[in-house]
Amino acid sequence: MESLGGDQLWFDRFLAQHAALAYYWGLIVIYLFSPKLAYAFSELVELHAADTYEQFVETNQELLAELPPPMVAAAYYRNDDLYMVRAGDSRVLEFDTGDTPA
Repeated sequence: MESLGGDQLWFDRFLAQHAALAYYWGLIVIYLFSPKLAYAFSELVELHAADTYEQFVETNQELLAELPPPMVAAAYYRNDDLYMVRAGDSRVLEFDTGDTPA
């Protein structure tokens, strides 16, 4: 959205940031009364977001095809290791699948 100018006005950024905070704290208040209701509400918001994004992509398909990919996406897909796993990385867990004898 930023590449289409969605972050140009300070008021748009201000409104988006504060709406996110209001949503977060509102969901916490709902969760205190009913965790199931909070989950259902969050699920409805996510489904609406997915539908809205799909509509945006379909409406602006030609414009989006003309835009260059973001630099971070281009760098990721040009990388040989798409899963960003390095040999000897301590964050990678090795699991024994039972296929090899001990």
